[in-house]
Amino acid sequence: MNILGEINCFGLCLKVSELAPLVALLIVISIGLLAASFMIRMPKHRLLTFVSAQVAAFIAIISTFYLMKCEGMLTIYLYSGYAVISTAVIFGSLRFYDRLMIRRLNAKPIGNVIGWMQEFTGRLANATVYYYDSAVPKAFAAGKSIFVSLGLLELLNDDELKAVLAHEAWHIRNNGRTPFLKQLAIMTFSSPGRGELEKMADRFAEEIAGSEALTSARSKVDKVFI
Repeated sequence: MNILGEINCFGLCLKVSELAPLVALLIVISIGLLAASFMIRMPKHRLLTFVSAQVAAFIAIISTFYLMKCEGMLTIYLYSGYAVISTAVIFGSLRFYDRLMIRRLNAKPIGNVIGWMQEFTGRLANATVYYYDSAVPKAFAAGKSIFVSLGLLELLNDDELKAVLAHEAWHIRNNGRTPFLKQLAIMTFSSPGRGELEKMADRFAEEIAGSEALTSARSKVDKVFI
C-alpha cells in the first residue's frame, strides 16, 4: 500500500468508526493540556501537565491504529518497529551507559582524591562520583554515576561544587522516571520535558547548597563558553 492509499485508509476508517469522536476528543484534550503547560510556572506542575498531554496523544495514536481495518499497512509496521527499537535502546543504555562512559573517559573515583565530594554526594543519592581529564568545565549524571571534569574542579570553589553535585544527585534520585519520559516523548514525537527536569534539579540544588552557590557556579561556567 502506498502513502496516499494509507492516508485514505486512515481517513475512511476514522470516518466510519463509532470511536472517531473519542479519538478527536483525545486530540483536543492533548492540545489543551499542551497549551496549559506553557502557562504554568511551577516546573513540577508544568511537567505533569505536559506528560498528561503526551499520554492523551499516545492513546489517540494507539486508538487510531486499533481502528484500522486495512491489511498490510506500512505505517503500523514502521511505528511498531520504532517502538520496539527505541525501547530497547533507552532501557538497555540505562544499565550500561555509565560503564561505557567510565571506559571512554578513563574516569577515576573522586573519593580517592577529594573524599568530601563522594561523602557529600553519598548523603544525597546512591551514586559514585568520577573525575576525568578535560579542561572543559562539565558535570553530568549517567546511571548510578556522576562525572565531573578536572576543568570544573579547578574552576569552582567547594560551595559551588556542592551545588553542582546536588543538581546531578537529583537526576540520579529520579533517573528511574527519566527513561519512561523519554520513551513517551519518542512514542508521541515530542519533547521529554528536559527543561522542567533541569529546573527541578536546580530547585533541589538551591535547597541543599543555596541559591548563591548555584548561581555563582552557573555564572563561572557560562563565562568559559562565551
